[in-house]
Amino acid sequence: MTEQKPNRELVVYALSVLGGDSQPIHTEDIAVKCHELFPESFSWTKHPEIPDKDIVRVALTDARKRQYGGLVEGRTGQRQGHSAKTKRRPAPDGWLLTSAGAEWVRQHAAVLESLGGGEEFKSHRQRVLKQLSKVRKHHLFLTYLANVKGFEPQIGDLADLVRCRVDAAPSVWEGRFDAVERKAVASGQEDVVDFIKRCREAYDRQR
Repeated sequence: MTEQKPNRELVVYALSVLGGDSQPIHTEDIAVKCHELFPESFSWTKHPEIPDKDIVRVALTDARKRQYGGLVEGRTGQRQGHSAKTKRRPAPDGWLLTSAGAEWVRQHAAVLESLGGGEEFKSHRQRVLKQLSKVRKHHLFLTYLANVKGFEPQIGDLADLVRCRVDAAPSVWEGRFDAVERKAVASGQEDVVDFIKRCREAYDRQR
């Protein structure tokens, strides 16, 4: 029964269905999906047809905590931080599965699919596998497979792999590596996880 599942786990599943292992998902989009999948847990009391964003936000914040596994990362944009005096923009609103979150979803996939949204979940997983197939066909991955111990990729090849400029900011590189790693973890492709780890290490040595 879905009511026996903590909200923090339900939001992780909804985030996965929406593709949160590949790109940041806005809190409002997660709220809509949670309400669609689990209306009894994520709706207003007097107006059950309305998604309750606050419940979703609290559940996401819980799922982010280390004590619950650190399954997601991100935040709800804080509009109150924006003022004419400070001229600070509100923080971006978006949530991603962490590698731990992607692994948690993979381990609980069968149970999660039974809760609802199974076809959408399967469709997303197929898209992820298709994206990872491009990584597996890349000449750098083939080089890695041919000589795992001696794998020493050059930064130009790494840039081609993750589709960014060689002189891109480290945060851009990290984001690209993280995206591939999350997909690989979610799909149980340990060789790709190790490959990305080695690529990340090579980038750190050469940047």
